[in-house]
Amino acid sequence: MDKFFNPKSVAVIGASSDHKKVGFALVKNLSENKKIKVFSVNLENKEIPDDVDLAIIAVKAELVPQILEDCGKKQITNAIVISSGFKEMGPVGKELEDKVAAVAKQNNINLLGPNCLGIIDTKSDLNASFSPHKPLPGKIALLSQSGALGTAMLDWATGEGVGFSKFISLGNEAQLNEIDFLKYLKDDDDTDSILIYLEKVSDGGEFMRLVSEITKSKPVVILKAGVSEHGSKAVMSHTGSLVPSSMAFSGACKQAGAVTVSSLREFFNVAKLLSLGVKTNKPVQNLIILTNGGGPSVVAADLVDNSKSLSLVELNENTKEELKKVLPPMAAIGNPVDIIGDALSDRYEKALDVLCEVEEADGIIVMLTPQMMTEVEATAKLLMKYKNKKMILPVFMGGPSVQAGRVALIESGLVNFAFAKDVTEALDGLTSPPAPLLDAGEGRKKKTISDSIPTESLLHQMPFNDTSKILGDFNIFINGKFLKNKDELYNSLNEYGEGPYAIKMISPDIIHKTDLAAVALNIKNIEEAKKAWDQMHSINSKANIEGVLVQKMSAGREVIIGMKRDATFGPTILFGLGGILAEAIKDTTIRIAPISKDEALKMMQEIKGIKILQGMRGEPPVNFDLLADILVNLSRLALAHPEIKEIDLNPVMATDTSATIVDARVMM
Repeated sequence: MDKFFNPKSVAVIGASSDHKKVGFALVKNLSENKKIKVFSVNLENKEIPDDVDLAIIAVKAELVPQILEDCGKKQITNAIVISSGFKEMGPVGKELEDKVAAVAKQNNINLLGPNCLGIIDTKSDLNASFSPHKPLPGKIALLSQSGALGTAMLDWATGEGVGFSKFISLGNEAQLNEIDFLKYLKDDDDTDSILIYLEKVSDGGEFMRLVSEITKSKPVVILKAGVSEHGSKAVMSHTGSLVPSSMAFSGACKQAGAVTVSSLREFFNVAKLLSLGVKTNKPVQNLIILTNGGGPSVVAADLVDNSKSLSLVELNENTKEELKKVLPPMAAIGNPVDIIGDALSDRYEKALDVLCEVEEADGIIVMLTPQMMTEVEATAKLLMKYKNKKMILPVFMGGPSVQAGRVALIESGLVNFAFAKDVTEALDGLTSPPAPLLDAGEGRKKKTISDSIPTESLLHQMPFNDTSKILGDFNIFINGKFLKNKDELYNSLNEYGEGPYAIKMISPDIIHKTDLAAVALNIKNIEEAKKAWDQMHSINSKANIEGVLVQKMSAGREVIIGMKRDATFGPTILFGLGGILAEAIKDTTIRIAPISKDEALKMMQEIKGIKILQGMRGEPPVNFDLLADILVNLSRLALAHPEIKEIDLNPVMATDTSATIVDARVMM
C-alpha cells in the first residue's frame, strides 16, 4: 500500500500531449516532483517499462483488463484506474468492472478505482491525480467516494488555509475500498485526523471496529450522502419505520467515536478546526468571546448558550479589573468582552494579553467587524502571537474590507470563520466522546447476501408463544396471560385480583391495535371482559387471530425499545418515547449491537424528551437501570438470532420501580 503514496517510478498508461486530456494532466502533475521517474505509455510508446512501482491507467474502459494483464507480466503490484465507463454506466459496465477486479486479483495487483480522481500525498510531494491543484501540506487525510467533491474540497481548502496530508479518491471501489485505506491511515504518522465523504459502507462491522480504533488517537469526521428517504413504504412494525438506514449509520458512527456532519459547510468548518489542532479527545468547550461589535457578539453568545456542549467562561473579578486597566470605560468586560467599534489592533492586543491568562478558557473567539478605523490586517497578524498560548478562533466578518485580514490569518497558520455559527456548530460537533465498542464475536461476522434485510412484504410475525419464549430466554418478559378461549377469562381475572385490566388481540394481521379496536382498556370485571372479547372478535373476524393477551393495567411513562437488522451494520437497538404516538413523535436514539449497560444508560439520555423520564413536577425518575437491562438483553438476543429481523417492545411502561413490557412483536 505504501507505494501508492511513495512511488519511485510511475507509468502513466494513456499519457497524452493534448492539454485537454486526462493523460496530459496526470503526467504534468507527476512531473512536478523531480524525484519520481514518470514513464509515458500510449500509442507511440506502447511498452510498459520494468521496475514500475505504480501504474496509472487512463484509457477507454474496454482496454483496461488487457492493460492490467500487461502490468501483471511486469510485476507491477499497484494500479490506479482513472478511466470511467464501468458500473456507473449500468449492467454492461458492471460486468466489465467485475472482469477488471478479477484480472487484478489474478495478477496480485492492488487496484484503486476505477472511475476515480487519483491520489495526492503532500509529504512525498506526489500528485497522482488530475486535480488542477495540489493542496497545502497539513495533517488531515481526506478520503472521498466522490472525485468531484474531493476536487471542490481541495480547491476550497487552499483558499482557506487548510492543509492535507493525503487525498484519496476511491471511485467505484472494484477492489480497494474505504476499509483498506482507513487501515493504512490508522498508522500513518503524517495524518492526525481523517475526513471521509461516504456514499456507502463496504463492511459495517469492520468499519465500526476500525473507526473505533482510530478515534482513540485521531478524530474521524464523516459526511454521509444518500441519507434521505424517498417515498414511504409499508412497514411491519413501529421500529421498522423509526430506523431508516441513515439513522443506523449515525448511531454506528456515534458508537464508534466518529463525528458525523450533515452539510458540506459543516464538513468544511470542521476541517478548519482540525487544521488548528482541535481534537475530539480534548475538545474546546469553554469559551471567551472578544469583539469590536455588540450585535455579532450577542448572536455568538446565543449560539454558545443554545449549543449542546459549549459554555461561556465566567470571568473572575481579578480578570475584570485587569481588563478595566487597559480598556476604555465604555467597554463591556463580562463575557463577551466588547472592546467597542473604534478598537485598533493594540486594543485587541491588550485584551488578549489578559484573556489568554484565563485558565478556565479552552479557546477565544476573536470577532472583528470592519469600521472606518479598524486595522484589519494588523489585527490578523497580531493573532499569530497568541495561537500557542490559547486556541484562537478568528471570525472576521465582512467582504472585501476584511480580505487582507483573511490572507494574513492564513499566512500565519490560522484560519477564518465567516460567521460565529460556523465555529460554534463545528466545535459542538467535535465534542462527542468515543464510546467503547464491544466485541460482537460471531454476531458481527461479514455480511453475505442472505444477511440482507428482506423487503417488508416478506417478513412475517413470530407466533406469540414463540415470541414469549425467545424473549424469556434473554430475561425479557411480556406482562400478561395469553388466552385462546373466552372461557379462560374468569380464572385469569380472579388470579389478577381487583382490576382494571387490559385485553389485547394477538394477530399477525393487526399491527396497530388501537386503529382496529383490537385493544380494550380499563376493563373492570368479567362481564366487561367478555363483552370486549366479543366486540374485538366481531370487528376483526377476518383476521388470523392467535388469541388474546390479558393484563392488569400498568401505570408509568411509555417508552419504546426495539431492534431492526440493518443491511450494513447488523442489529440496531432503538430507544425512545413510545406508545401509540411513537411514530409521530420519532424521538429516538439508536446503537449497534452489542451494547454495554453503560452505553445503554448513555443512549437513553440522548432523546429530546429525556426530562419526561427524569421526572417533572414532583414525579420520580423512571428506573433507567431496568430499562438498560432490557436494552442490553435485546442486543444479546439480536446477535444470537440472525433470523430475527425486527423486534418491537412497545410500549414499555416505566416507573421508578419497574419496567413492564405490555406489548411485543418479533418479525422474521
